[in-house]
Amino acid sequence: MELLIYVALFAIVVGVLSGILAIFIRIQSQQVASTSVSQELAFVQNTIQRLVRDSVNIQNSAGAASNTLTLRMASSILDPTIISSDANGIYLTQGTGTTQTLTTNQVKVSQFQVIKYENPGGHAIVQVDLSLTYNSSQPSQQVTQKLQTAISRVTAATFDSDLLPNADNSYSIGILPYAWKNAAFSGNLTVNGTAAIGGGSAGHVICWKADGKTLGYCSTAPNSSGVCTCN
Repeated sequence: MELLIYVALFAIVVGVLSGILAIFIRIQSQQVASTSVSQELAFVQNTIQRLVRDSVNIQNSAGAASNTLTLRMASSILDPTIISSDANGIYLTQGTGTTQTLTTNQVKVSQFQVIKYENPGGHAIVQVDLSLTYNSSQPSQQVTQKLQTAISRVTAATFDSDLLPNADNSYSIGILPYAWKNAAFSGNLTVNGTAAIGGGSAGHVICWKADGKTLGYCSTAPNSSGVCTCN
């Protein structure tokens, strides 16, 4: 009888200890999964943040959600810089270089979405919605962490190719009262309309004199066709 009691007590103690051990192992595995996801989430965030701030232009359409972020860079080696994703990872391609994977096989991409917002008077902003899940067949380890952040460009625009509109006579460079301060040109300047100095009022609009070779100024306001009395 005493032996049976001892065996029963031992079985109870073993059962309790086994339950505690199982709980400890499950908690530890969850912590490992959570730490891995957090580290990869932080790495992707820091990488995107650095690239957006170093870019000279965000090529995505404003207000449109996408799983691809296209950045224009000043360096021809890094231009364009493209960040894309699928369920297996987040990828970085710079210029004609080899595509790199920013995540490891320890995580799956649950969501990767970017939206560009224009900021009048300032740099464009990119909103990033990112969600990673630990890659495990064990339900207790399938930890998911989400991140939503907004990143603004820092550098001013630098171009390494022609700046061309996609339609003729449709867009302006600066519109009053928001005018550009200075301009420098090393080649020719072609103006099909009127050229004004000091606000475009009469007496400040540049015109060609009757000989067609000498510049003068309008002593009368130009008409709808841009013609004025040129002195």
